[in-house]
Amino acid sequence: MELLLRLQNISKSFFGVQVLKNVEFELFKGEVHALLGENGAGKSTLIKILSGAYKADSGEIIFDGRKIQLNYRPRTAEDLGIVTMYQNFHLVPHLSVAENVALRAFTTERGAFVDWRAVNKEARAALENIEFAIDPTSKVKDLSIAKKQMLEIAIALSKNARVMIMDEPTAALSRKETATLFGMIERLKRKGIGIIYVSHKLEEIREIGDRVTILRDGQNVGTLKVRDAQLKDIVKLMIGRELASNQQSTDRVKERLVLVLKNIRSEHFRAPLALRVHENEILGITGLIGAGKTELARVMFGADRIDEGEIYLDGRAVRLRGPRDAVRLGIGYLPEDRDSKGLCLNLGVKENLSLAWFAKLGSVLLDRTAENRMVRRVIESIKLKAGSADEQVKYLSGGNKQKVVLGKWLEADCKVLILDEPTIGIDIGARRDIYGLVERFISKAGRGVVFISSDIDEILEIADRIVVMSNYRAVAELKAGEANKQAIMELAMGRMSDRN
Repeated sequence: MELLLRLQNISKSFFGVQVLKNVEFELFKGEVHALLGENGAGKSTLIKILSGAYKADSGEIIFDGRKIQLNYRPRTAEDLGIVTMYQNFHLVPHLSVAENVALRAFTTERGAFVDWRAVNKEARAALENIEFAIDPTSKVKDLSIAKKQMLEIAIALSKNARVMIMDEPTAALSRKETATLFGMIERLKRKGIGIIYVSHKLEEIREIGDRVTILRDGQNVGTLKVRDAQLKDIVKLMIGRELASNQQSTDRVKERLVLVLKNIRSEHFRAPLALRVHENEILGITGLIGAGKTELARVMFGADRIDEGEIYLDGRAVRLRGPRDAVRLGIGYLPEDRDSKGLCLNLGVKENLSLAWFAKLGSVLLDRTAENRMVRRVIESIKLKAGSADEQVKYLSGGNKQKVVLGKWLEADCKVLILDEPTIGIDIGARRDIYGLVERFISKAGRGVVFISSDIDEILEIADRIVVMSNYRAVAELKAGEANKQAIMELAMGRMSDRN
């Protein structure tokens, strides 16, 4: 195979903390080279150096046989054919699909008028390239997360890429959409395009990867051929130790109910929906994208209004006029989109951890001594990797951001925690930390957890009982020990197929 890209001795520090240490990385034409590592291992920094967003402190980038200088110029990287698809969307919500596809041309071509026919034609061609059927005139803000992800892919491919960097491209995609993406990756490989693929889903790497490089603490700790790599070896390189299994108690669940939804109807739930959560139970909710899982979470947290039905907390009927009522009553919510809905990115770790605590106290008088004591306790409890309690959360890795969102609820004396895709986009080590925090929360009397995930393997591992959703209905309830992946998939797809 012909060498396309080489990174030599790449190092980078921020505020005196070394994030990358003499990293070596190679990419061949027509290769999928996976980049793995725990959150905070340096993957995002390496990607941003290669995309031109950051400048390396030392080292060289050799592209197509010659040394290149990007130096804080992402446009230079794109002109060379190095295109990056970041995990967080880089789309303009109030513009149309076609305008987002053509946005780069708007900034480079002179002229007072826009040829909208040409713009829409270009957008259709880009979308057809990935077999993605959508109206180019649709507003991006009206698209689902999965459709936004597919649009990002279409835009990246429209830039004549020679190197494509894909950062968690399937995080919000259904199985069908993921299969479409993998088929497209195979076509790109045949064209000689090199792909750097970042994912925490190790089964994906085994399916499409050729080689895998693992980063740990900012260093390349190993590059392996995927066909020769064992899962346990990859995990050990990532976290520096053998991964302990998740030990789940089978007899902890009590008969007492902590949360009950009875005949709930809302804007999304036209058919009555019922749900119950027992004391010390982790109730798993799963289903395909668009099944209504997030909408269910929003109803339970008072973010969406219910038209009919009742909600009971600890046997008492409660009225949720909004999230403030939910917090006051002891219901916590970790949203799917942590950056925009779960965190105040420009505030520090301390302020974010204190938000739910102060809301629960309901006091206008701030006890800073008690707050500092609480923050120190939570940071230690959740094993947070941060420079200090004052570090802005926007600088944290994905896994550490998720720990902050969860950590703020752990000190708010919640009775029920609603976790919507709590491990999406985080590495296997951080995922185990999240599981451990959930298990610790659920071990105390009077508590219950609603754990929502599209990852069926995850639901089978962590849940005591499983509810399968499809088309805004709860179509089945299964005991975790009696469920299997195939049965859950058939249930999740069944009602969707009935609808089509």
